[in-house]
Amino acid sequence: MRRAVIRCVSSVKYLTIVRYLTGRGRAGTLMGTMASSRTQKEKFTRRTFLDGLRIVNDYLKPHRTLVVVLIALSVVQAVAGAFVPLFAGKIFDQIVSLSEMHALSLTPALLIIAVWLILRFGGDGIDWWTGLRTQWLGTFLESDYVSKGFGRLLELPISFHKDKKQGEVGNGITRAAGWLDQIISNVAIDLFPNFLSIIVAGIIAAVINVWLALILLISIVLYVIMLLFVAPRLASLQMKIQTVYNRAYGSAYDILGNIQEIKQAGSEKYEQEKLDRNLIGKAVPTWAQSMHLYQLMHVFQRILVTLSQLAIFVTSLFFVRNGTLTPGQLVAFNGYAAMILGPFVTLGNNWRFMQNGFVEMVKVEKTLSLPPEKYTPAGSHPVRKLKGDVVFDHVSFAYDGGNKDTLRDISFAVRSGQKVALVGESGVGKTTIINLLLGLYFPQKGKITIDGVSTDKLHLTSYRLRVGVVPQEPTLFNDTIENNIRYGNFKKPHAEVARAAQLARADVFIDSFPKKYKQLVGWRGIKLSIGQKQRIAIARAFLRDPDILILDEPTSALDAASEQVIKKSFDELMKGRTTFIIGHRLSTVREADVILVFDKGTVVESGTHDELMRIDNGVYRHLYKLQFGAESDASFRSA
Repeated sequence: MRRAVIRCVSSVKYLTIVRYLTGRGRAGTLMGTMASSRTQKEKFTRRTFLDGLRIVNDYLKPHRTLVVVLIALSVVQAVAGAFVPLFAGKIFDQIVSLSEMHALSLTPALLIIAVWLILRFGGDGIDWWTGLRTQWLGTFLESDYVSKGFGRLLELPISFHKDKKQGEVGNGITRAAGWLDQIISNVAIDLFPNFLSIIVAGIIAAVINVWLALILLISIVLYVIMLLFVAPRLASLQMKIQTVYNRAYGSAYDILGNIQEIKQAGSEKYEQEKLDRNLIGKAVPTWAQSMHLYQLMHVFQRILVTLSQLAIFVTSLFFVRNGTLTPGQLVAFNGYAAMILGPFVTLGNNWRFMQNGFVEMVKVEKTLSLPPEKYTPAGSHPVRKLKGDVVFDHVSFAYDGGNKDTLRDISFAVRSGQKVALVGESGVGKTTIINLLLGLYFPQKGKITIDGVSTDKLHLTSYRLRVGVVPQEPTLFNDTIENNIRYGNFKKPHAEVARAAQLARADVFIDSFPKKYKQLVGWRGIKLSIGQKQRIAIARAFLRDPDILILDEPTSALDAASEQVIKKSFDELMKGRTTFIIGHRLSTVREADVILVFDKGTVVESGTHDELMRIDNGVYRHLYKLQFGAESDASFRSA
């Protein structure tokens, strides 16, 4: 996944940001660049640090054995590596001695070279294996985090998804997963060995020459002071970079998500200019600020290292001249200087990984720890079959617990097998009735029962399998026609899929495709017409063989000819099932057993079409006249 993201964004300067801020060419540290806005108020606190450590520990627990082995081998490598410069110096001294006294035996030098070679090859072998396994662990945990995170989102109630932007939440998870990878790969396994190598190298350096070690210590102190001053400012700018890039890429993904509308409106140029404003006009200047600060820090590091080496070289001249320091010890000491200063620079970068990564992960965990939907309430039992008796008993409901009720004191009863139509202008509560019927929400007052069982006591997973829905805008996946019909009934054989397609009158156009049922429908079914998508949705409902059927404005976007074809399918589909029909086109609801007329969140009229048309100044009659004209009303009166 991380590599895929790298390929997708490689055309912009985003990767350059990642390389400069992390010292590496990996985009994992800032993955998912389009999601939620970050503010300067998101600070790295002690609580955040502890919570971040807990999250990392939770994900490492299943891999405890591997982590212990990796840390142990890294410690061995750190200790072995700490002695490499010492033996390299001794080899240099042996070479100097042999150049001055040619009769000296080669055995001591060869033994030292052998030890040096074992340390180098052993360390390189351990480094190869631990590096490979650490990268695997980081990549695995990144994918595991994304998988579990998105899987957890599926369990959250529909109210959460209605309130949150899916792009923000989803990409927040992706970005946190990238940070987790970085922390595991660069910090968790290497942190203790890095400190250990610094300690061992410092001790050996002090043994070689305490005054030169003091110069090294002063350099470290100066670097730490610089880091304490610059790192918080750089981290703050990095958060700002994430914010502007999140917004820019969020807009970019919104544009791609509405590509058909953009092309229809001929607004490609407008959207391209908006992309330039977000990326070039806003994101790049922020990136430039951070680069200015980072380059100052980078230059300071280089100057500090150069001055440290200069001080060591100048001072060592006097020690070598008076015989207290050999050339080989000087070579060894320079190796230890690099060994000590290098990890400190790495630790500075790692601190930024932890700071930004922990903030992101803690933020995401707050979302993932929200209570999931109650699929199996206490005392519930799986639903095998429904009679289809539905009762709304004095139901009131408001979204988000608001003061203004969407539904107020709704009461009606539907017997098994009845066809019920919900009629009214937009926004009067018809869709809310369906959401409550599906158990996506629950009433604040009153109750809804299905076969005598309250919806908040139903075994929701099995209950929803007994309910079929044909929506106004069918949701199709970029998959084959067969898999789209089979969705939700994944184990049904092809013969039943084909039978459902025949009942839905979908087989006619399916057979015209080159790949028949294996034909891909495209993004959101873009390769199909509205009528074809509708028939796929009807076939899906036939395949489910539900006990309760919901038809939500199923013919509102169809022409008259397509509506007549699909109406025959609906007639077949509704036989023997309790059916709820939402329809703006009143021609689709005339044959319903009961028509419920909604106005401002209440049921103001109920009855058959003929009964409602006899109500003078009735809401239904008024709606009917608006659609079919005064002549239709006069015609009804004369009849």
